[in-house]
Amino acid sequence: QYGYTQSAIKSPVGPRFLRITDIQNHSVDWESVPYCEADTKVIEKYKLKEGDILFARTGATTGKSFLIENTPPLAVFASYLIRLQIDKERVLPRLVYHFFQSPAYWDQVRRNMRGGAQPNINSKVLSSLSVTIPSSPDEQRIVVKQLDHAFELSLGLSAVVSDQTKSIGSLRDS
Repeated sequence: QYGYTQSAIKSPVGPRFLRITDIQNHSVDWESVPYCEADTKVIEKYKLKEGDILFARTGATTGKSFLIENTPPLAVFASYLIRLQIDKERVLPRLVYHFFQSPAYWDQVRRNMRGGAQPNINSKVLSSLSVTIPSSPDEQRIVVKQLDHAFELSLGLSAVVSDQTKSIGSLRDS
């Protein structure tokens, strides 16, 4: 589902209005997300729920994804995002999200991106991506646990590399 087309507003006139730029480092600071005007019908159509996966569909961050893990504040998503809702009875959304961080996913995105100066991907392309999912819920939970651990390790390593890069920059400057 494509997101809601509206302008962001700083004053609390309606629901939070999640945009691509509000998703940073695999998280969202909900307190800094602006608001938008939206009636009840719009809110029901675009309201974010736990388990939703959002994709940046255009620009430099095309293909970037974000999993809504905890029940967010009342929020809708902007039109430059695409929402995927997973059948939670059959598949763990976190497992699918982990796939969207993998080289296999990014290879498929790069092959299917359109546009030169302004790359983009659409919902038809997203729906055609190949994903392998274990059928057993128990197997899915085991895989998610292992991937969560690896993901946490990689985030920790990224932080160390970032700190070291800053230190090297400071040394070079001095």
